[in-house]
Amino acid sequence: MRIIVSIALACLLSACAQQSQVQLYPGAELPANQVLTVQVPAALEIADLNGQEVPSANFLFSGDKRILKLEPGEYRLNAFYKNVYDIGGGISSEVVRTRSAIFIIDGNAGETWRLGYPAPENLEQARELKETFNGWSENLATGERVASQAGQQPQSSLNQLLGNSAAETSSAATTVAPLESSQAAPVAAPLPALAASTSKAALPHNDATLATLQQLWQMLTPESREAFLEWVQQ
Repeated sequence: MRIIVSIALACLLSACAQQSQVQLYPGAELPANQVLTVQVPAALEIADLNGQEVPSANFLFSGDKRILKLEPGEYRLNAFYKNVYDIGGGISSEVVRTRSAIFIIDGNAGETWRLGYPAPENLEQARELKETFNGWSENLATGERVASQAGQQPQSSLNQLLGNSAAETSSAATTVAPLESSQAAPVAAPLPALAASTSKAALPHNDATLATLQQLWQMLTPESREAFLEWVQQ
């Protein structure tokens, strides 16, 4: 009986490890020397890859990183840091989400690249990254590092309520082609201003909406309230 349980547990752990490896090229699985491997730390969340939303790129079942298997070529990974920190010994918590950074990779078959960033050691350091988050992509064989480019600001609470994503990209994909391929989707253009997008969405007029807006108002600084009132009068 113990042998059966041990075998089942080993199979489960093996399956979890394999599930953290995501194949993002079409067709059957290829050997490692024919694909580009990208290691993504668990605290990084990918908003889009070459302008495409790829939900499976954020799957993590075990370990401290995700492994993406791609066709060799050039990729732009739009990713941000996101983590939950306990406050007061676990009495409450705070979710820290930074602006995104665009990690650039131009890899050959058989290469392994890793995304890196200055990891914060505590909540205060994580808060400091909100507006200044940056990182690099590293070729593990050669040691070559490519600095990231600045991405988009994190979503505001109001923008989340309106249902706007942090990056309006094409429909979710299960595979991604390298940029030089004619099948690759164009990199998403910068978001329009919130004022231009609110005309396409409306919140229902009810008590829940009013309560939510009141809570958001209480969170604003005096300067932000003044700026908001000036915008309303335009």
